Amino acid sequence: MAGSVTWRHDATTERWLRVLFLLAAALLHGVGVVVAAGGLALLGVVLWTGSTGARALVVLLALVGGPASLLYLLPMLRDTDQRPSFYPEEMTMGLALSVRQRVALGLSGGAVLVGSWWLDPRVAAAIVGGGVLAGLTYAVAATRGTIDTERAVLDTGAREFELDRVTGYRSRRLGPLSLVTLAVPNRPGRLGRSTTRLLVPTARLADVEAALDVVVATADPETGRDPNPQVRLAAGVLALLFLGIGAAAVVTIGTGIGWYVAALCGLFGGVLLLVAREG
Repeated sequence: MAGSVTWRHDATTERWLRVLFLLAAALLHGVGVVVAAGGLALLGVVLWTGSTGARALVVLLALVGGPASLLYLLPMLRDTDQRPSFYPEEMTMGLALSVRQRVALGLSGGAVLVGSWWLDPRVAAAIVGGGVLAGLTYAVAATRGTIDTERAVLDTGAREFELDRVTGYRSRRLGPLSLVTLAVPNRPGRLGRSTTRLLVPTARLADVEAALDVVVATADPETGRDPNPQVRLAAGVLALLFLGIGAAAVVTIGTGIGWYVAALCGLFGGVLLLVAREG
């Protein structure tokens, strides 16, 4: 029996992914630095040249309900156990940035954004687009996971997925990564054929396939309950009712309001039709 298989393909193992991650992080922190600097500059202008009412409003926002009230969160932010992460777990993939690194990325990213905007706003827009593209590419290409064949569980670090109902799979090589699609039999409550897709390094594909062969051999392809006829009838009647109300709104009211009501009724009617189909 094949044992557990683990793979990792992210900023901690691949240099080009580390570069993409740092570019996206520089853009994210750079935007934060620019926004914070702009807010402080605006605050200084208001306090220096503003009226008494404007200054009183600034003081009020500093105490309650304004951005400055976030200073109350400093004790929590100083605690590493309570400090929130600015990246989803799928993005960090274990690559932790220190405070100094984040400050350096923010200052450099902010300087690049301000300088490029001063040269030409189109250059700044291109840099922002490049940073967003780098982040999206990293989010797609970064992957890690462990397949435990004894428990039939896939652990991605952020979540665990049960594989005891997987009855098959297919894999497709996409250069350094391979796309593996897991198949689960259809059952009521699931729309169409349920599949789970995951990316694995091509170098580890053979080991992953061996582990999945073990999982498939011990799978329990239960089909679940039969569709409930009462649920189908109720959902079908409600779907027709919503669709009828939408059609009547278009005929009787027309204009924008009628079409808005029809769009909402069509949305709910479509959802109820899917419920009626699955039972």
